[in-house]
Amino acid sequence: MEAVVAEDLSKIYGNGVKALSNVFLKVRSGVIFSLLGRNGAGKTTFLRIMATQLMPTSGRGYVLGYDVVSEAEKVRELIAIIPQEARPMYLLTVKEHIKYFLMMRGFPKWEASRKTIEIIQELGLEEYQDTLCMKLSGGLKRKVLVAMAMATEAEVLFLDEPTTGLDPVSRRQVWDIIRKASKKGQTVFLTTHYMDEAEKISDEVALINLGKLIISGTIEYLRESLPYKMRVEIPLENMRNEDVFKNYGKTVKVGNKLWIYVEDDEKSRELYNYCLSKNIPVFFSKISLEDVFIEMVKRNEACEAT
Repeated sequence: MEAVVAEDLSKIYGNGVKALSNVFLKVRSGVIFSLLGRNGAGKTTFLRIMATQLMPTSGRGYVLGYDVVSEAEKVRELIAIIPQEARPMYLLTVKEHIKYFLMMRGFPKWEASRKTIEIIQELGLEEYQDTLCMKLSGGLKRKVLVAMAMATEAEVLFLDEPTTGLDPVSRRQVWDIIRKASKKGQTVFLTTHYMDEAEKISDEVALINLGKLIISGTIEYLRESLPYKMRVEIPLENMRNEDVFKNYGKTVKVGNKLWIYVEDDEKSRELYNYCLSKNIPVFFSKISLEDVFIEMVKRNEACEAT
């Protein structure tokens, strides 16, 4: 059974903004699935509809076979969610926040206490467990919300940009606990605009832009959707003539670097030898999810403009 299904899902807000446009999507049970997009692309709107927090304008949504509109109460029993805008209650300690939340979800007091201790240890929150949430940094408050959702062991977890504001160590702790949940058979549906995050932990991903789903599938499938094999980076400060690099592939300026997308190994060798002969620093890497995202978004926006 699919964990999450959208059928021709659309959402138009009262001000006329079309946040989602005819989205079709299926997410298998037990996978880590990332919905990627820029701010305002429609990620949060989609997640809120599937988590029964927002009504769609048209189309249908299902979670574990239950309709998110007509069977919303049943869906809520099976899911846990971290909304993007959520904040912990300031006058509770970290430990109290997690424990009381689990008890509200129906866990017996003893089990809620046990799960609270476990999740605090897994996320490295021991030092702060007796601290009032009002005294925590923004990143630590976010970790408390992650702890609350993950401790429920819900069948489907909806995480809206769960690692925003976290330091590198905390991000990896969250990644580890997400992987652990997936291994236990839970489905983790997260939104993010961090390409490295999606690439490191996801089984499948989908790209959304301007409310439209562009492409979905495994990381490898998305990489293979581009005709390029390698991305070559050259600092612009070392460049005298940019046009010469167009002979080797597609060129794109990104910040203070020129990116060259090369289609085959022969062109890669030719480019390497040219840079070596001119004493130009050069960095080669495989096509990444970031490359796919940039290319697909550009194509999508070009189509919308015509």
